[in-house]
Amino acid sequence: MRGLVLADVEQVEFQTGLIEPKIEKPTDVIVAVHRAGICGSDLHQFFGRERVAPGTIPGHEFVGEIVAVGGEVREFRSGDQVFSPFTTSCGHCFFCQDGLSARCDSWQFFGYQPPEGVADEGRGIQGAQSEFIRVPLADTTLVKLPSGLSIEEGMLLGDNFTTGFFCADQGSIQPDGVTVVLGCGAVGLSAIVAARYLGAETIVAVDGVPSRRQRAEMLGAIAASPEEARERVQQLVEHNGRGGADSILEAVGSPPAQQLAYQLVRSGGVISAVGMHTAPHFAFSPEDAYNRNLTYRAGRCPVRSYLDRLLPEIELGTLKVPVTQIITHGSFPLQDGPEAYRMFSQREDDCVKILLDPSA
Repeated sequence: MRGLVLADVEQVEFQTGLIEPKIEKPTDVIVAVHRAGICGSDLHQFFGRERVAPGTIPGHEFVGEIVAVGGEVREFRSGDQVFSPFTTSCGHCFFCQDGLSARCDSWQFFGYQPPEGVADEGRGIQGAQSEFIRVPLADTTLVKLPSGLSIEEGMLLGDNFTTGFFCADQGSIQPDGVTVVLGCGAVGLSAIVAARYLGAETIVAVDGVPSRRQRAEMLGAIAASPEEARERVQQLVEHNGRGGADSILEAVGSPPAQQLAYQLVRSGGVISAVGMHTAPHFAFSPEDAYNRNLTYRAGRCPVRSYLDRLLPEIELGTLKVPVTQIITHGSFPLQDGPEAYRMFSQREDDCVKILLDPSA
């Protein structure tokens, strides 16, 4: 099997002769990967902020075709076109029933293998940046790609768009207030669309990359650099006495972004954070939060739970996935994956979202 592996910090290799996944449990399926995404959270492993075992196949976003089915799988058969959340879920435990499928009792995460000396209780499984991937708990994890949806839409629904919607949903959007989106990558751009869908009338999108700010403007946001953000928000709220933004949707996952969120939010406001944080401490203190009556919400998006809500709206056309604004490189050959990681990590060539194509 051909695929990418994480060989060392900032070292992704394309390899042949990788072990092809097999059915291990009767609830498994094997999927031939048609597209696999490179996600911003993959960079935590790439840069060594999250340690993984050498030889880990990265990637937790994929669309493909089922080619083998375990004996207890009932909802799928070979030939089905499917996409997947980035975590598996059983569908029946307390957390799945409560809408928090990302914290399912049986969750596993695609694209992670623990480094030596770290026990993860089998939570990590090999990822999707390869020709084939094994999917546990297939009946309650996978989703059939509706006939009216493109591969690109399925890719974004498996993580980025759904995560952006979750971020906005947790942000207590005030239609007559000011919503700020920090980070205009794939998740942040999705959060702009979601915030508008949830009623936000004034959205400020903050990013340090001019081309990403332009993409945010195309989606109807007011764009600002991080240096301009405080002044821009103050201009927008000076007439209403609120003193800051009502909702901050933080899609970066870094201490500077967290600190900027605190600086921009009003007293009594909400910070909704879906950027994957690896720092050991908050950029502001419990005292700061107390003195401002802040609400801080964070965590992994329960993608599988949200898909039951979002897919009908997307199929009806009342909610649109902004594919054109997000996917900048839609069919990057898998063997060129090391170059794709370099481009993505350095934000070259207006790179927002890269899809790897194992057949190219």
